[in-house]
Amino acid sequence: MALGQMFSQRFGYAAHALAYMAKKPFGTLTTLPELAEWMQTVWANASTTYLSNVLQRLARGGVLRSHRGIAGGYSLARPAEMISLRDVAEVVDGVALERCALSLAQECPSGTRCNIQRTLRRVEERYLDSLSEISIAQVSGGMTIKLPKGV
Repeated sequence: MALGQMFSQRFGYAAHALAYMAKKPFGTLTTLPELAEWMQTVWANASTTYLSNVLQRLARGGVLRSHRGIAGGYSLARPAEMISLRDVAEVVDGVALERCALSLAQECPSGTRCNIQRTLRRVEERYLDSLSEISIAQVSGGMTIKLPKGV
């Protein structure tokens, strides 16, 4: 893995979408077309379909609220200060520390004897703990995001 490839594309979409939404007053709706238009200023080839799937995952995971109907869209489920990057990783990437980090199987092929697995689990726990310390508000605070007029 090269530097900078520790996070999935889903995580990148989610973090950017949440940072954008955090720039708005809490409870303000963001539509998929609005967000997709902004995302394409970040990634020229950003997929609206992929973004929609990420937003749905965030809504199912309780990070976003989905508002149906003609005037619908998405809003943050809680203030940006209360949404951590760990929350995002757990929802969009399905982080599961009980799984073996080195196997596609549920359990480590070596069982509990595997020192590599125990060591990597500690690394993963520290990684997730560090993500817990960073909120979406902190991430968005360092970004310049041009919102549509009237927001």
